[in-house]
Amino acid sequence: MWMRSLDQIGTAALYLGLVLSHLVGEGSSVKVFSRPGQLVTLPCSYQYESRTNISQLSVQWRSPANELLCHYIKHKAFQNCSTGYTIHYRPGNISLIIQQVQTKDIGTHICSVSKRHEFSDFSVVLDRRAEPVTSPPMDGVGASGFSWSCIILQALICLSVG
Repeated sequence: MWMRSLDQIGTAALYLGLVLSHLVGEGSSVKVFSRPGQLVTLPCSYQYESRTNISQLSVQWRSPANELLCHYIKHKAFQNCSTGYTIHYRPGNISLIIQQVQTKDIGTHICSVSKRHEFSDFSVVLDRRAEPVTSPPMDGVGASGFSWSCIILQALICLSVG
């Protein structure tokens, strides 16, 4: 009896998934690297305007903490962004520009694009670029490249052979 209920729930979930996958467009994921303090552009490409010019388009960019960073409504010529963030729009792409990356910006940003009955979420992962590594001089190596370890190793070999 409970197996029958489980089958019905599974079937209902499958149908719901099919309906949602039809209504919600396919999203994508991109990874961008930056260091704190740098300017960075997070891309959000979508297919809606590649076919025709869309007059009614809405885009929201959200932070890794799910805070609304920017909202853009094309048909109302409305754009509102939090301080330090801007949007660059061209048909098929609406990028988020972070003026100075902060630690709170590291993580997954979500670009939600909607047009009438089509909705797509795109994730852009902002990852910390590794700081440049400057290695200190190796022990025993002088400015001329002379290595004491090589001399000691050769001396040990000579002592063991001789």
